[in-house]
Amino acid sequence: MDVLIVGAGINGLCAAWALCRAGHRVQVFDAAPIPNTAGTSYDEHRLIRTPYGDQRGYALMMREGWAAWDRLWADLGRRHVAVTGCLALSTAPDDWTDRSARTLDALGIGYERISPAALAARFPMLRTEDARFGLYDPDGGLLFADRIVDDVVAWLAAHGVALHGETAIAAVDEVAPAIRTATGRRIMGDAVLVTTGVWAAQLFPDLAGTYVPLRQVVAYVEPPAALTEAWRTAPAMLDLGGPRGMFLAPPVGGRGFKLGCGAYNRPCGLDEEAGIVPEDGPVLLDFYRHRLQQWEAFRIRRLRMCRYGNEPAQRFILQRRGPAWVLTGCSGHGFKFGPLMGEALAEAACGRSDPVQLARWVAGQD
Repeated sequence: MDVLIVGAGINGLCAAWALCRAGHRVQVFDAAPIPNTAGTSYDEHRLIRTPYGDQRGYALMMREGWAAWDRLWADLGRRHVAVTGCLALSTAPDDWTDRSARTLDALGIGYERISPAALAARFPMLRTEDARFGLYDPDGGLLFADRIVDDVVAWLAAHGVALHGETAIAAVDEVAPAIRTATGRRIMGDAVLVTTGVWAAQLFPDLAGTYVPLRQVVAYVEPPAALTEAWRTAPAMLDLGGPRGMFLAPPVGGRGFKLGCGAYNRPCGLDEEAGIVPEDGPVLLDFYRHRLQQWEAFRIRRLRMCRYGNEPAQRFILQRRGPAWVLTGCSGHGFKFGPLMGEALAEAACGRSDPVQLARWVAGQD
């Protein structure tokens, strides 16, 4: 088959990988260079973890997700992941961490429940006096996103996949498996996959009401010298019992120390100027005022901004549009499922998937 992929983020690249290794001819198109070092899929790290609140489907999907990563590592010849463990804190009944624990218990998925006293002794760089318990996922950790994207792009190029960077697509045909570039060129294939993420509404305007484009800023920081070693051996962390969506990546594997907080994300039009502004760093760091020991001694080294599509229930959206499949609405947690989603999209492109069933699975509902 000849498969056309529009969008060279992690899902599009992994779909190309899965199709190529199955013997199909693949072309990948993106308006930006490939790889796009300013893109949503490109940064020093992304968290990978099993706890998912009460979203049972995604917690179960991570079992398959790890196996898909192993298949990708085998092809790349190296692993870009640090299994640091992942810590979440519960500070109120029925908060995200509490719901995650109940879901994992119901599914029979193991984790470590850490008492408040043990938290203080084990993680001295955190303030945990308000914690009811800690949920520690020993299999969680960090994916080194930029290294992964670079290596997948190199693998695709070495295996004959045509990578068309700086090639904007103006339209996707909903009758025939074809696309039209911004310069007017029509390209035919046997199947089309659209993996443009937040930008999908530019090709399918009716999708604009199904997700909200969000601007996200993360800060790379330097911890106080007295806590440097503690942070170097720390786990990845999320949902730290403060403002919604706190997460951090510790400085492991020669990577930076990154902080983010979903509560600071804001809706942002796709044509809106959304660059980093001076207040981003101090405001973002302030979310951690009551969680980090010696908070006032942290220093901001640099900031990074991206856009992503947030679906109201934080679920992927997959739709069949004639001969094309469209994936969007990753809700900020798409990277960890990249190889698994890529393999699922490859099966769909080959006509081996039921659209309704696959859409439910992608949304974590089956």
